[in-house]
Order: sequence, then structure tokens, then C-alpha cells
Amino acid sequence: MGKRSRRSADVRMVGASDLAQMGRCERLVVFEYLHGSRRTARQQRASVRGVVEHERFYREGLAASAQAARKGRCFIATCVFGEAWQTEVLRRFRDEALRPSAWGRRVIRLYYRGAPGTCVVLRRWPQMQIPVRMVLGAIATGLRWWSGLRGGGKCRR
Repeated sequence: MGKRSRRSADVRMVGASDLAQMGRCERLVVFEYLHGSRRTARQQRASVRGVVEHERFYREGLAASAQAARKGRCFIATCVFGEAWQTEVLRRFRDEALRPSAWGRRVIRLYYRGAPGTCVVLRRWPQMQIPVRMVLGAIATGLRWWSGLRGGGKCRR
């Protein structure tokens, strides 16, 4: 085997072999129950680092989902485009054109009732996303130049 290079003292780095040692299978659990765990100090430190990193990753995921919830839901556009400019244009149209009026809020409410089911269908049959992407893309392109949405921001290209 070749010589292993030493990494700088990066406390957050956990190697693949360390992760494999931290992995649990039924046989290992039974073995450690019967004979006790005999981990080296290095393995114990790696295990602690892994737990710390897992907790950090979990918190980042919670923060990202909270940020997405604050940003507002745009189910179908997010399903077919992700976080692209088309999604942002459609969100701005919802917020600037529909939300101020009572009828616009009713349209938004109806959309929020039907859109999650539509997304389930689109995820189940990805080939259906192509025509939806074409239609929403054309709408977003038209709205991008609409006078109410031309005021700068991320949407203008």
C-alpha cells in the first residue's frame, strides 16, 4: 500500500474509513453488546466529530427549510424549474399583482389547494413536466417584461 498523506489538523474532516468504523450493523451491535466496544481514542474522536457534523448538517437543513417557507410557496414552478428566474418571476407576480386584491387572494387560495396534487402527478410522471415547463416558461417570459415586474431585482435578464 502507498504512503498515506497526513491532512492538516482539520477537526471537521471525517475520513471514509472512520465513517465505516462508525457504521452499525446488527452483528456489530450484538458483538459490542456481548464483548464491549473497543474503540481507539482516534475512533472515539472521529465518532464525536461525526455526531457534531451531523448535528450541524441537520441545523442547516432546518434553517434552509425555514427560509424557503418564509420565501413563499410556488409549488408547480418550483417542481418544474427549481429555484430559477421563472419561479422568481411567478412569485413576484403572485405577490405584486394577485395578493393586493381580494379576487387575487382567492385565486392564490385555489392554487394552493390544487398545486400540491399537481406536483405529485408531475413527480410521478416526469414526462408531464415538459409541457408544463413550456407553458409556465412562456408565461414567465411574458410576465418578466410586464410593466409591474420590470423594476429590477433578480428577475431581469
